[in-house]
Amino acid sequence: MLRLKAAFKTSLMFSAVLAVIYSGFLIEQIEIPEILPVENIEVTGDFQFLDKSKITAMLKQDLSGGFFTVDLAGLRDSLLLQPWIKEVSLRRKWPASINVFIKEKTPVAYWNKDAYISESGDVFKPEARINDLMLPALSGPAGHHGDVWKFMNELYSEMALQEYQVIRLELDDRRAWQMLIDSDVSYFTAGTKKDTGNGIIVKLGRFETEKRLQRFVRILPLLTAGTEVTESHSGNQVGSIDSVKKVDVIDMRYPNGFAVQLSSRRMSEA
Repeated sequence: MLRLKAAFKTSLMFSAVLAVIYSGFLIEQIEIPEILPVENIEVTGDFQFLDKSKITAMLKQDLSGGFFTVDLAGLRDSLLLQPWIKEVSLRRKWPASINVFIKEKTPVAYWNKDAYISESGDVFKPEARINDLMLPALSGPAGHHGDVWKFMNELYSEMALQEYQVIRLELDDRRAWQMLIDSDVSYFTAGTKKDTGNGIIVKLGRFETEKRLQRFVRILPLLTAGTEVTESHSGNQVGSIDSVKKVDVIDMRYPNGFAVQLSSRRMSEA
């Protein structure tokens, strides 16, 4: 009797093991996406430059597997290849959704002709650059964006109390600095000077740049306060031409001084 009971228990255990093995075999043969497919992808984030619909369409195209087998890490890596995307987080939402949160990069400056510098100091290049953002235009040799952005932040600090703002900052191949400042930034697009009449080119050169910058900040109010003088020229003809003298270029590349170039622009003609 005892032997019969033991044999019966052994038979039950053997049957249970076979059932588990067979179930595993069946699961391998079943297409999980057909049982638990991902039916919805919800993309969220504060978007200024990204197109939510395009991101969603791209994710659906790259999607493979079902709710439990979808490769979230692969989707995340694919999204991070997009120029405007800074951070991505994905999670499953029962029973058939994937939630995707995206954080955009924030451009703080233009870089050369086709790229931006982000708030993290990185260069990124989208397919098309938006040229009507109110951003300073920085330029320099490849790989030197960090140096230019660092100096731009120094300029922000030094000129915080000035009427003028830095619109463009350039580092040339000889490592010489030059900038364009203007009192009316609303007339600038991607650092390209339009006809405001207020832009000033400042040459700082490549040596003792910080010392020259500090000297420039001290003299700027004096130069811009006293150089706009109206002159009237009249002759035998009826009418006159008025012009205004203004600072056009300030060259700080002198050991103990600077040079100023003035220009005249026509104001009215009768």
